[in-house]
Amino acid sequence: MPEIRGFDLVFPREYLRAALLVSLLSVWVLVGLFYYLNRYTKRTYFTIWTAAWLFYALWLTIGISVPNASPGTFIDILRQWCVSISAVFLLWGSLSFLEIHARQMLFGLFMLFLLTWSFVRAGDGADALLTQLPIFSLIGLASFFAALSFYRQRQKRKFVGVGMLCLGFTLWGVYLVCYPFSQAYDTLVVTGFLFSAVLQLFIAVSMIVLV
Repeated sequence: MPEIRGFDLVFPREYLRAALLVSLLSVWVLVGLFYYLNRYTKRTYFTIWTAAWLFYALWLTIGISVPNASPGTFIDILRQWCVSISAVFLLWGSLSFLEIHARQMLFGLFMLFLLTWSFVRAGDGADALLTQLPIFSLIGLASFFAALSFYRQRQKRKFVGVGMLCLGFTLWGVYLVCYPFSQAYDTLVVTGFLFSAVLQLFIAVSMIVLV
């Protein structure tokens, strides 16, 4: 009887650029969708979430343009800044979605702190994992908070799209928290970006189902 083999979900690092492009395209789908929803609904949180996805797209774009940036270089710091700003906008948008009002100056100061911390941390020559872990943990927690905000909305409105968004942002948060650790394994880097692309498209579809 012939042996049934499963699908190999591990891709070599040579496919990294292609995986980054796929992930970037899926993020641009989200950017376009959230921009349209912002124009259609005139809701502030869609504007803020659009900014979050734009900075995340910039992080991917820099990774495609300069794939082998050394730790501590300006390009590496710039990528960390993109993730940090994206995390703040994602958190800010979720608070706005929950109608929890906070002063814009607080988010501006928080961004300034993150930018300064990333710059100083890179100048100290810290290990890449120790530098990336706090930043990606922050954006991962922001994604979890977005999932929580949709979960609270699901308790009020029993819509399928709300539950899908809760699941999508939860899984995306898990990916982001695990991202720094996956960089140590070449076989997981490409798989991670492809997995994130699927999650990002899932979030886009979930938002379409919701509205």
